[in-house]
Amino acid sequence: MGSEKRLRISLNGDEIELKEGVTVADLFSVADYHYDNKGVFAIIRAAEKKERSKIRFYVIKTSKGDMKIEMISKDDNNRESFDLQRFKESSVEWIDKNTVAFGPVEMNIPVDEEAYDFNSYDVFLGSATKNLYLIISRKHHKASYRSPKDPIFAKVVSGKSVLEYLTVSDYIIDLTPDLETEELSNSIISTNTRLSLKDGDKVLTHINVRLNDKSVKGSEHFLFVVDDGFLNTKELSYTYIANDDLIGEDILYEVRSPRKRGTITVRTSGSEKGKIFIYKQDRGASNDHSLIGWVEDGLRLLDLLRKGDFVKVNTNIKKISLIGKSIRDAIDFCSKNGITMDYKNCEEDYIVVKQDPHYSFEILKKKSVKIEAVPDETIANIILYYDKAPNTIRSFKKELGLDRYPIGMLTVFFHYNSMWLFKPNLASLVLPENLPSEKVFKGEIGVTNQAAKRMGMIGIKLEDDNRYGPTGEVFKATNIIGRVLEMNKLKRLKENDILYIREYHE
Repeated sequence: MGSEKRLRISLNGDEIELKEGVTVADLFSVADYHYDNKGVFAIIRAAEKKERSKIRFYVIKTSKGDMKIEMISKDDNNRESFDLQRFKESSVEWIDKNTVAFGPVEMNIPVDEEAYDFNSYDVFLGSATKNLYLIISRKHHKASYRSPKDPIFAKVVSGKSVLEYLTVSDYIIDLTPDLETEELSNSIISTNTRLSLKDGDKVLTHINVRLNDKSVKGSEHFLFVVDDGFLNTKELSYTYIANDDLIGEDILYEVRSPRKRGTITVRTSGSEKGKIFIYKQDRGASNDHSLIGWVEDGLRLLDLLRKGDFVKVNTNIKKISLIGKSIRDAIDFCSKNGITMDYKNCEEDYIVVKQDPHYSFEILKKKSVKIEAVPDETIANIILYYDKAPNTIRSFKKELGLDRYPIGMLTVFFHYNSMWLFKPNLASLVLPENLPSEKVFKGEIGVTNQAAKRMGMIGIKLEDDNRYGPTGEVFKATNIIGRVLEMNKLKRLKENDILYIREYHE
């Protein structure tokens, strides 16, 4: 009897031999890999050998960099009869405001004298006598290049910036099928561990990210976005994937860098500030995008992601956030990570409410952190009405830091008999949302909306009231966003005191 056929499968770069007929679940079991059932995994499967006319992507490797082109010709016969490899080692024959041309290659083809419309990055052939040229359009224009009928056969889809740097001294080093892209077209992305595996399959379950220590604030922003170990693909394009979980956050522009494939940036201006981008294709540097870091492993998993997918993310540093931890747990965390914690006049069950330095890279550099803590019984637990006032709550949490930390702070501004008023005011526009109709109840948290002058004011009601809301405004100017669970914790307050609040989750 012949020996049992064995499959060679790769899991995150480690090769494992398995028997024929195995599934992804079998692979995870043999490798002792814990799969969370949340993040997607990719099965990268070797590309099948294709006829030249069926290959969709080519890489033009030039002396100034690489460009990727996607074939769009409808005439497969023409593509089969002409080998782009013939332009290997061709020099730039001419370059002008409209085009860059490589060649010449000696070949007779049927040509058309008609002028055609060409858009930016169209790829086509042109001729002069018996010479043939590979031409790339730099801008929209109309011209005749004595091309074949319907001349455009491809489009530059990445490396477009290379066109800006080419001169007549440059040349094509090689022109080959992009096997990696062809391979991806034969691959699978899923969370179904019952999928069968084939010999040579490569399974990827995560991306490894190296954060830039010069991007102190941007890196911290990214760590909050992937706080649970996953990145949600909220937006998808040919060029990038993006996440807007913390859109609207003010982020300092720290590092300028070209947005090469695998680069991670955060937008620092405009309506999309705070949005995270991971680039699948090269783009130039931008005054609106600050570098955060780079994807070092798992780029091919990134290529396959779909909108809504969660991808597991490993980072070179972990977020160091002690806020919300007990002194006991904070000491344990710092001890395990080689960090000295400065805490004075604190019992072990006190809760950390502030830390300095604020950012993980700064703490790692100093190897020390100073904290402030308060007794747990002084922190007020609150419930928020997400289903009734989601937009106001989003602004409320951002202003108080509750979108990042488990503890938020309110400073007492003023006290009336029936309410406490607090700072800060919400900075964003507060549209009417969840207006009370008959009564506001003791303990409810309200925000003044745009119907009154003091828009953004935050208040807590100290007694039931059928006329005025927690900020003293009439009902039409009041958004109710939640309630305080332990009103007795407000009794000690006086003006300019700080009320620490924590969201309660059942």
